[in-house]
Amino acid sequence: MQAYPSSVDSNCGVVQLDGQPRFQHTWTPEKTKPWAILTIVHGFGDHSGRFAGMGTSLASLGIRVYATDLVGHGRSPGKQGCIKSYDQLLEEVRLSVQHSHTLFPRMPHFLFGQSMGGNLVLNLALRRPESMSNVQGIIAGSPMLKSAAMPKERIMDAGRWLAEKLPNWRIKAPVEVAKLSSDRRAQDAYLMDRLVHRSMSLRLAANLIDSGLWALERGALLQTPSLLMHGSDDTLTCPVATQMFAESAGSIATFKSWSGCRHDLHDDIQRERVFAFMTHWMKQHCITSFKMARSLTAQVA
Repeated sequence: MQAYPSSVDSNCGVVQLDGQPRFQHTWTPEKTKPWAILTIVHGFGDHSGRFAGMGTSLASLGIRVYATDLVGHGRSPGKQGCIKSYDQLLEEVRLSVQHSHTLFPRMPHFLFGQSMGGNLVLNLALRRPESMSNVQGIIAGSPMLKSAAMPKERIMDAGRWLAEKLPNWRIKAPVEVAKLSSDRRAQDAYLMDRLVHRSMSLRLAANLIDSGLWALERGALLQTPSLLMHGSDDTLTCPVATQMFAESAGSIATFKSWSGCRHDLHDDIQRERVFAFMTHWMKQHCITSFKMARSLTAQVA
């Protein structure tokens, strides 16, 4: 499958999600009718604009792509790295999906989450399965289910205690761009991006760790078809944990390991192969959903 066969229209601006202003990017094929919608949920400290390459590639293959800055990220309002609760983030993802589905109710919808976003989309599917009723499939890239180097349990317990006392106390996560991508241009772009931040509140840190571990224990409850992808050389989030989750979910989940890739699959050397694989998987599930719908219609008739 070849990327960029057609031109792409790119737009950005503020949208209202349940009355809250959020900054959003969209990428749409200009000369062909989209066959699917994809909503992107970015990772910690990231923002929607850093998915321009992914949005452009997928739109050129016929997919309308939405990406929204979560609260406290990018150009959306909120204190950087701070949240009121983990449920607040889940609600932001739900509202993002609802927004795109309201605009195109008859189009097949898919949900993509990168790193922290992967944690969020999988937890939303597990905790609020009813919110996935209009989603044909989930794609999680390097999901933050477990850190590649987990702290000892006593340190985690101390962190949880401190998060209860000082939930909005922020810590600076170190910038190690070589762990994100092996592409030097991507590394430089990350370092020059003024909208990227590395400030994480103790509440957010504790919630992400605990929600990842919670999801790992409940993979068998997953009801939405899911594609889980991880780079074999990712040293930020754990590829083994992602594979374990997929295996516990059973046939509803597919695990894909990308040899030699690091954390940001959408911004690494093999990105176009990743996009082609995602697109093929999405098309397969569009066909499967269509066949199932026709079969149910025939049974009712």
